[in-house]
Amino acid sequence: MQKQQLLGAVALLAATAIVACIAGPGPVKEQSTPPKGEAVQVLCSTPVARVEGELRSPDGRFQVQAAGASGQYVSGVQPPEFVQVVDAKTGDVLWQDQGWVTQTALWSPDSRYLALAYGARIWQAIRVIETNTWTGWDFTLPDGSPIPEYTFLPDNWGDWPEEDHLRVTVGRGGDAGEQHTYACALVMDQDRLTGASMEVVRETLPGTYDFDHDGAPETVERWTYVYPSGGAELYELRIWNAAEDLCWKEEAGASHTGENAVYTLKVDGQDYLLRYVPFMGQGYCTYHYQLFSLDEKMQPVVLWEDRVEFDINWGSPYHSFDSETVAAFLYEVHGWLDNAEVLIDTTFGEVYIGDVDYQDLDAIELCLRAMEQQ
Repeated sequence: MQKQQLLGAVALLAATAIVACIAGPGPVKEQSTPPKGEAVQVLCSTPVARVEGELRSPDGRFQVQAAGASGQYVSGVQPPEFVQVVDAKTGDVLWQDQGWVTQTALWSPDSRYLALAYGARIWQAIRVIETNTWTGWDFTLPDGSPIPEYTFLPDNWGDWPEEDHLRVTVGRGGDAGEQHTYACALVMDQDRLTGASMEVVRETLPGTYDFDHDGAPETVERWTYVYPSGGAELYELRIWNAAEDLCWKEEAGASHTGENAVYTLKVDGQDYLLRYVPFMGQGYCTYHYQLFSLDEKMQPVVLWEDRVEFDINWGSPYHSFDSETVAAFLYEVHGWLDNAEVLIDTTFGEVYIGDVDYQDLDAIELCLRAMEQQ
């Protein structure tokens, strides 16, 4: 009989805690009747959930810790009473919130932000805390909704690609659910932290390459940053080595000022990258290309490059247009492009000079001269 009463008390305690913790982010409700007798002994032997991840900030000033025990039994553990950020030297509490079944800390490299992933049995959430004001922003999907129930974070759920930017992966992939990646931009607004997220679509391009010419293959990915309104605003080309380390990356914006194009081609049987940006603004043109490989530190090693500048403001007193020079540049760069495969391209393209054969220098020059005479 005594054993049955004990089991009943523990079951009631567990049920009360689970109801409080599965409802989603928010205060854990207090129990109406504290557990007594042997149920207390069972609860006292239940471990308190710890804070996982990066406990000490990179600059050593802050420490994340769990404090106290909530007195609730959930999924085999007790949530701590509090999760705190304290001064690493004095122990003074600088920020705190209630504890959860799980909590994992991820510091930004400059120690300005703490991303804290937390959750219970059927849900998880992320809060970003700014360490100057100790204000926080709760991560949401681009449409403003929280992470759905039964959608969990992988072990490597976040990273800081640059200052004020957190990248979050939601979903564990495979049988555990589809995986999505989001880029979060953090902004201070009147001494409060705010943020916004956009989805990042990762695409592995077909084929393998060897841009550093060391005999080991590399993989190329194209990342598309999709704004909540729909349309891609930023692309990123990423090259990974066989050990899955990020070796090299290049951005290409959808806006005119951020346009870029990168191709791949073989020269003497080896893989090279070709960056070509034919930029024009208010009739002034700067066309530039660079053909390069990567060294052992994944820095560009330029094999060949060239540029040409001109304008098509025919009536301007400062007009400059040398058809022979422009034609020679176009003949040269298209000699590379004819054998190249595009990896990423957001450029607005060259000034249209008619249907010409780029293998014929004289034809290009004739078309350019005709343009100038218009």
